Amino acid sequence: MEGDEKMEAEKREEDLQNLFIRLTHLYFKKAFALVKDTGIHPKQVPLIGLVYCREGISQKEISQALRISPPTVAVSIKRLEKAGIIERRADEKDQRLSRIFLTEKGRAVTGKVRECIKEKEKALFQGFSESEVCLLRRFFLQMIQNLEEDDKEKDIERHNKG
Repeated sequence: MEGDEKMEAEKREEDLQNLFIRLTHLYFKKAFALVKDTGIHPKQVPLIGLVYCREGISQKEISQALRISPPTVAVSIKRLEKAGIIERRADEKDQRLSRIFLTEKGRAVTGKVRECIKEKEKALFQGFSESEVCLLRRFFLQMIQNLEEDDKEKDIERHNKG
């Protein structure tokens, strides 16, 4: 019986979900090690990347683009502002609205982070052909779409029950 239990445990370790969890955990662990000296958390990388690409973006636009809640965006912006990575400026046309910009320090950090990401992606996809990476990207996009549609269906069910 011990042999069967061991085989079952090994099989569970190879389940796609477990492999995916191991992969993301390892990736974020290594990514955190690379960016820890920059003063930002790896989960803030998408936010500063977005601000880098779209200087002057609003908090609401950040929330929508990254699909994270407005309070989460506000906390991240406050931390990044405190670290001197970003700054808020009042909108020229609507003073109630804040626009988000990278500081000089933020531009330097973003450059370093982008290099770290390129380095990590190169290691991550070592041994993969270009077509395999393209296919993997398509699979990821499909999985994201599947989960988003599942969330929408559950929201509709909750709405209909309430």
